[in-house]
Amino acid sequence: MKKLSILTIIYITTVVLAFAQQTATNKAFVVTGKVLDNATGQPMEYATVTLLATSDSSMIDGTTTSLDGTFSIQTGRAGEMFLKVGFIGYERSYRKITLGEDNPRVDMGPIRLKPSVETFEEVNIVANRHTMEYRIDKKVVHVSEQYSAISGNATDVLENVPSVQVDIEGNVSLRGNSNFTVLIDDRPTVLDANEALQQIPAGMIKDIEIITNPSAKYDPEGTAGIINIITKKNYISGLNGVMHLNAGLDDKYGGDMLLNYRQEKFNVFIGADYNKRNHPGTVVERNRTYSGDTTFFLDSEGDYTRRRESYSARAGVEWFPNDKSSFSLSGRYGSRQYQGLSNTEFREWNTFKPNEDVYTSDENWERGGNFYSVSTDFIHKFSGREHKLDAQLMFYQRDGKEESLNTLINESGEITNGQRSTESGPSKGMHYRLNYNRPFSDALKLEAGAQGRLRESQEDNRVYYYNTANETYELQEKFSNDVQYSRSIHALYGLVRGELNKFGYQLGLRGEYTYRLIELLDKGDEFNINRWDYFPTAHASYQLPREYQLMASYSRRIDRPRGWYLEPFITWSDAYNVRQGNPDLQPEYIDSYELGLQKTFNDNSVSIEAYYRKTKNRIERIRSVYAENILLQTYENVGTDYALGTEVMLNLLPVKWWETNLTGNFYDYRVEGRLNDVEFDKRSFTWSLRWNNILNITKSTRLQLNPAYHSPEVEAQEQEEGYFVMHAAIRQVLLEDRLNTTLQLRDVFSTAKRESEIIGEDFYNYRLYEHKAPIVMLNLTWTINNYKDRQGPGNMDDGIDGGGEM
Repeated sequence: MKKLSILTIIYITTVVLAFAQQTATNKAFVVTGKVLDNATGQPMEYATVTLLATSDSSMIDGTTTSLDGTFSIQTGRAGEMFLKVGFIGYERSYRKITLGEDNPRVDMGPIRLKPSVETFEEVNIVANRHTMEYRIDKKVVHVSEQYSAISGNATDVLENVPSVQVDIEGNVSLRGNSNFTVLIDDRPTVLDANEALQQIPAGMIKDIEIITNPSAKYDPEGTAGIINIITKKNYISGLNGVMHLNAGLDDKYGGDMLLNYRQEKFNVFIGADYNKRNHPGTVVERNRTYSGDTTFFLDSEGDYTRRRESYSARAGVEWFPNDKSSFSLSGRYGSRQYQGLSNTEFREWNTFKPNEDVYTSDENWERGGNFYSVSTDFIHKFSGREHKLDAQLMFYQRDGKEESLNTLINESGEITNGQRSTESGPSKGMHYRLNYNRPFSDALKLEAGAQGRLRESQEDNRVYYYNTANETYELQEKFSNDVQYSRSIHALYGLVRGELNKFGYQLGLRGEYTYRLIELLDKGDEFNINRWDYFPTAHASYQLPREYQLMASYSRRIDRPRGWYLEPFITWSDAYNVRQGNPDLQPEYIDSYELGLQKTFNDNSVSIEAYYRKTKNRIERIRSVYAENILLQTYENVGTDYALGTEVMLNLLPVKWWETNLTGNFYDYRVEGRLNDVEFDKRSFTWSLRWNNILNITKSTRLQLNPAYHSPEVEAQEQEEGYFVMHAAIRQVLLEDRLNTTLQLRDVFSTAKRESEIIGEDFYNYRLYEHKAPIVMLNLTWTINNYKDRQGPGNMDDGIDGGGEM
């Protein structure tokens, strides 16, 4: 299996060379036009346009549409032929044309494609819109077709998305890497990446875009790439809306709503959401620490419950003074609370003290706070296709408060050890963006812009120990700190792109200046960075015969350490675990290469992508022995890692009532470096499979089944075991499409788990976490005045979020 990635690269290269030799070079005739969505009038990017022989319908030449829906086919053949235009989920268009010396150029004008089926809101459904769509620089997941996650949030939806993995505790990774950037409607989010994904209800999401090799236009932050959440928007005039309610076992419930009022010059929207989730589970741990000829043993087993409660409200207005300009102002206010509760029994002994000491540990951890963001956008379109200027300005603030309380109780019911830790402080900042796009011809288009992110925050850290004599918690000054963070990043970027016959290209360069200052106010220590970084990008595509599409790309990215990675002081998590940041951490630098081949045939498609990613200054969480039976967690640049892999995606519509897609990710992972003054070199072959199925039982009833498997994987110190998981959902349309019900079952067979081993020079740790399953949820969706989402590109952002984690 390890050789599969390399063999795939060789195979793709061979196919490219074979097809390239067959491509004609003399093109005397041209066919042009523009493809539009018949329902919305919006341009359709990446629609397939082909010329077919009238005798046997064999392919003569072909291309795909650009961002604005336009196409241009050059061919060397004259005479009568068919022009076929198609897009997955739409009816194909056929038109007969004639090319010759008297008619060397044919302009087809606008070609409008009708959806082959309506979206899921329509009662007369015959087939489904594909859940996944592949574009030149991204994968697009249509969330409306992900019924097994409709009651959840963005993290739940991502479990069914190519290139993305979600573990049992909700941690997201992109192609095996947890460092990625989250955007909401192309904007940074005020929350941390995983927090933002857990905050957004699935019912408010239209599409999710996976961008593994972003261009220079995008912020280069994040090792693995970008996850862009596209929220629902409405294009129908008048008052429209949608409402979701959900409830499930184990104290899970919530809801969200979105109302929209649109007139010719204005669009106003207001939305709100509330969600409460309770995830009970169990944790088993085995710890061994070694000191000389003594081994210290610490075993624990108990219940662990994760809770999350959040709410938010958002509103905005869009103004269209004319057909060239638009202005929007939007804001969001919300709150999020996370809690971890555990009741664990500990058994402690050592080599020379075989009799066990038994303790019960009660732990209560809470983190949360309020946040708000305000953003404004301006877009002006000049005369000429794609010639425009857009600007964006965002302000945000969030409050942060974290508190943990841990007590150890002996068999007599007495508290023998107790610790209380608090961390509080606000953060605020702003983002700005200015972008200018100027096309000169199909072969030459220029884009340039400036972006910036500024953030300030202050944290007050306090640690208290339980005094068994007076039964009170006393402040520990040596473990308490006041920290102030300041960071600003300013960037300039430029891109040149275009299309030459069947060849498309895009070259970009981005320069970023970073200033960062960390101050320990009570100790007088300072740590700062003052640095320039440069990020080149390159993308290319080539339309091969028989509707094959070849794509290649390169990007350089950066992953800067999070704030808590840098805190240079000791913080107690509980009686057996402490953590300490590392202010000397260097950012990770990533070089990412991709080569992909896509083929569409009728309503089916297949995609093969080979990728190679090299990360310098790899940051990992490292553990070591702090004291007897106490482990220290910190972060270090452990070395360099490499990932060489292949991702295969197959979309099939075998029959009208069954849509299926199979995705597989196979990669060889290697990490090498130096840890605790000892060189290491670890590698593993990691893979995952996901099989999504949608079955139309009747015109108004659908069943979705999503099995998946994740193989074991390794890091510098840690190895995680693999697991299988199965999700299912059934959806019923009622009341003439005004009400949709979805019954959702997650982890149907209770097989999902997180099992890991960490081996150090003087310690060993084993951990097993299992949640209560299956998770059962019921979701109700009510539409007001036939609310529908925009289906075409080029829409205004709705301003769901602003600000950003820096």
